[in-house]
Amino acid sequence: MVAPAELRLVVVTPETTLLDEVVRSIQFPLFDGQMGVLPGRAPAIGRLGAGELSFESGQGERRYFIDGGFLQIKGPVVTLLTNRAFPVEQIDAAAAQAEYDAAMQMKPTDDAGFELKQKSLERARKMLALKRV
Repeated sequence: MVAPAELRLVVVTPETTLLDEVVRSIQFPLFDGQMGVLPGRAPAIGRLGAGELSFESGQGERRYFIDGGFLQIKGPVVTLLTNRAFPVEQIDAAAAQAEYDAAMQMKPTDDAGFELKQKSLERARKMLALKRV
């Protein structure tokens, strides 16, 4: 059970429930900006972007890369449903650079192709930026 002054962060990927723990604060990317959550936050739903999920728990600050999805805040529980999530330490800079280079080589011929190129570039840039920090 979560105490009223605490938050529970639940991160779910298609493969598993990656995280389910009590935290003090959370920050994550939305498709159009950043969002921070502290205990007592009003309910919300939204669309996630690609980028850094950071949270503070009893183990200190922890950082993950998340790749889009959706969020729900209901009571003290913050649920992030994401396509992919992993600790920032596991980012492979060479693979992220290869993803960036491949995206730069794309030659879209329609709106869907352009959107795919932009998302691929954004994801690779954010992974590379997190690896450098």
